[in-house]
Amino acid sequence: MRPAGLDRALERFDEALARLAEARPFAKSRYQGEVFTIATELMDSDAGMAALYDRAHLFDGAGVFHEGGWADPEKLLPHLVSFGLRGQGIYPIVEILSELRMLAIARGRYDSPVDAESAESFLLKVVGHNLDLLVAEPTEETRMRPAAYERAHRLFALLESELTLRGLGVELVAEIRMLAAQRPIQVSRMRSMILHVGDIVDGGELDSVRGDLEPYLRAAHGRSLLSPSGNVEPRVYRELLSKASTDALREEASCLAEALRSTGITHPNHAVLLRTLTRKEPSLVGDALGLNDVGRAELSQNEEFALQLIRLAVYPETVDSIYGLAQVLERSLLSRPTVAGGLRRLVDLAIEPTARRSLVSREARDAGLSANAILLAGALSVLGQPLGVGQGQSPTCQAARGISLWAQHAPNMLLDLIVSAARDGVVELDFEGLRIASNQIEGGVAGGVFDDTLDPVSMVLVPHLDRLYDELMRRASLRGEDPHRWVNPALYGRWVQAGFVSAIDVITGRVTGYAGFIRKFFATHHSSYNDGNDLVYPNPVGILVTDVHGSLLGPHAVSLQRIDRSPDGELRAYFFNPNNEGRQDWGFGVKPTVSGEGERHGESSLPFAAFASRLYAYHYNPYEEGDGYAVPAEEVAAVEEMARKSWGRSYAWTE
Repeated sequence: MRPAGLDRALERFDEALARLAEARPFAKSRYQGEVFTIATELMDSDAGMAALYDRAHLFDGAGVFHEGGWADPEKLLPHLVSFGLRGQGIYPIVEILSELRMLAIARGRYDSPVDAESAESFLLKVVGHNLDLLVAEPTEETRMRPAAYERAHRLFALLESELTLRGLGVELVAEIRMLAAQRPIQVSRMRSMILHVGDIVDGGELDSVRGDLEPYLRAAHGRSLLSPSGNVEPRVYRELLSKASTDALREEASCLAEALRSTGITHPNHAVLLRTLTRKEPSLVGDALGLNDVGRAELSQNEEFALQLIRLAVYPETVDSIYGLAQVLERSLLSRPTVAGGLRRLVDLAIEPTARRSLVSREARDAGLSANAILLAGALSVLGQPLGVGQGQSPTCQAARGISLWAQHAPNMLLDLIVSAARDGVVELDFEGLRIASNQIEGGVAGGVFDDTLDPVSMVLVPHLDRLYDELMRRASLRGEDPHRWVNPALYGRWVQAGFVSAIDVITGRVTGYAGFIRKFFATHHSSYNDGNDLVYPNPVGILVTDVHGSLLGPHAVSLQRIDRSPDGELRAYFFNPNNEGRQDWGFGVKPTVSGEGERHGESSLPFAAFASRLYAYHYNPYEEGDGYAVPAEEVAAVEEMARKSWGRSYAWTE
């Protein structure tokens, strides 16, 4: 659909471009601003972006880039484009116009000192350096600047439609591998990317990586002996299974197990298979789930209940819960009476209207699924994948962090909270002797607007947790210290350590006592200085997220899961980041990894000092504090330097 007002905006842009072209060189700067302003408006639609591309061959002649850093296309460097696209102010707009100009050169639309082949090579490198913009994964930065990132995504969609992605195969497969390594609960975006890249492969453009991509394509397409192409509809696949021999079913089970183990990705037909096995060959369910010895023992001990859960919760529309169910069995959770009881309560729970609408709206209404089935499937996913919980596009990292913590260490409590929110429409907690009920307070960090792509448990719980967190922060806001000292234990429970320290004085807003702040972190968390005390529970810490330039984006809640040595012996901080993407570039070489450094599925990690450089608040056990004085001054100074040159630029420091 053509956006309203597009034609008039294009007229204004053409008029502004003409005025710029007519201006004398010394006066062009007066007219560039108008061009950039109208271009910004046009970039907010696909049609507008395409229209700018149609005019890109005019940019150089008119002086769009006159006397700026983009003036000479021969001097542009592809690895620097990321900085421009993620910059502030007018820089992302000029960068997009520059890429549109380069695309026009690549397509031979006008003569330039840069030849078409070099221009295309440049753009392919730009895409390779910015695959996150091609995939459009939500991050902390995209949440804070949605319009800017939507324009960048729109540009990359245009680049993809105009260019062949031959040569980017290795990068695309690596991107898929890293996304899969994080094992998110919600995999629809990743599945779409795999299928999209698969189409490129089928087009003959990425033959060199076909083998590396194959496990992901097999999983996403549901390919198997009975469905070799992956194009068999669930209804037809069910008929094939009904006639299949035991050996054929065993082969199908093996295909499902391989998909779960290697990718964590499932296809609707996998749900059909698992449901069929509960009827025809229950002995193959463990094979299909790819269970380890612990999981098989758990399944054997609770077979009837496990088969019941499959029949009640695993459908083509809830197929992603299969991976969660497998992990629930390997965590031996069904043997816990409180967990088993909590799951059974969800089956016939009387779900209140608001929660029911949230749940059912997630699925096709003609699928005939009950809200109970969707919620039960969601509970299996969260209990099986505590580090796969994501906050989506909502600023609700605190709530996501709580759901993850409870799923790890208090699954019965989490199930009680789910029941309370879904049945009664309320979550209650105690704060310093007072009972607070979520249905009696307004507000919330998200302002009542939540991402409808959250997992089912988050859809039900997060609105309540968000209001409670906001209310607790309000009640503790005038105590002269960071309110999280009191809020975190009240919100999350007894798993939060009593000690707390913040690097920022809430009264003055200044960074105060930073060297001591870092020494205490070393003394309570670094194995060389804390007498060898390991973390027992995740530590809810506050970090200051920075962009690729190292500039402050804002505070963010993560959970420090553990401090451990990487395979090559480096001490690293392993943490859960609920923002859906654990590989953000935080600038100046501080770039978390999600695989290859000893990370477990769902963890991000950084070298200990690099992680410390982005901390601003953390909890600690005062009974397990070691010798902060023993930390070498140069180590503390190195962390402080990393902090000062990044987020520290936005604060005044007390020396």
